[in-house]
Amino acid sequence: MKLSALGVALALIAGPTLAVADDLDDALAALKQAEPSKDPVKIKELVAALHAVALKTEAPPTPDVTDKDAYDARAKYAKEVDTRGEYALFALAAGSAPATALDLIAALEKQNPKSQYLDEPEILAFQADSALSKNQLDRALGFANRLIAAGNRKAPEGEAAASWETRRNTALSRGYWTAGVIQGQKQLFKDADRNLRAALPLIKGNNAMMGPALFFLGVANYNIAKITLNKAKMQEAAKFSQECAAIAGPYQDQAYKNALNIKKEADAMR
Repeated sequence: MKLSALGVALALIAGPTLAVADDLDDALAALKQAEPSKDPVKIKELVAALHAVALKTEAPPTPDVTDKDAYDARAKYAKEVDTRGEYALFALAAGSAPATALDLIAALEKQNPKSQYLDEPEILAFQADSALSKNQLDRALGFANRLIAAGNRKAPEGEAAASWETRRNTALSRGYWTAGVIQGQKQLFKDADRNLRAALPLIKGNNAMMGPALFFLGVANYNIAKITLNKAKMQEAAKFSQECAAIAGPYQDQAYKNALNIKKEADAMR
């Protein structure tokens, strides 16, 4: 792929630099040709090759460059092409199984730790889930908060509203849920209550997420009610626990016991 606007200007650049510029176009063409294969190993190799050529093209001009404006224009183009390579890693990761996605994300982070694509919801969700599965609670909470921020930003320019709404809801449901569950475990009860309440309408029908959410909502509201002597909140804690007890899963039995005990305490409150 060549930029027609640069065609004449490039003729003024010295031979060695022009050769590098041609290498950049060839590397981009090779990546585009390989993308439909969705081969992660091949895509990683081609993106790395593209990045290496782009860095050469972006390097400060040598004394033999006769047209600095043309050189600067090509360097700008090289940065755009380099970003296109980052997008290839992101796009493939977003549609891959977790292990493959995390490998591609690692490659993207290594290439550019400040890549704009590292803040895309799909990437953050993979990283949050991975950290949570390893019980890396602080790391998972960090990704969860970034997910919430990503879901609350404006739709990307050029993306259809329906597409962004789907991605946004996925980001927010995962972000609020992950943050709330971790905050419940950390006994940050007000934060857990806020985030899990926000998650509930977004995870409706997903019992794997709903069970833990209701469990920690019960725990959080019980502890808040104990401190504030709020009977309504104590009753709400019993309700959340009862709802959790109706969902099969690791929290069911404890939620049932919690519901009975919390209800007794609520009934005894004035």
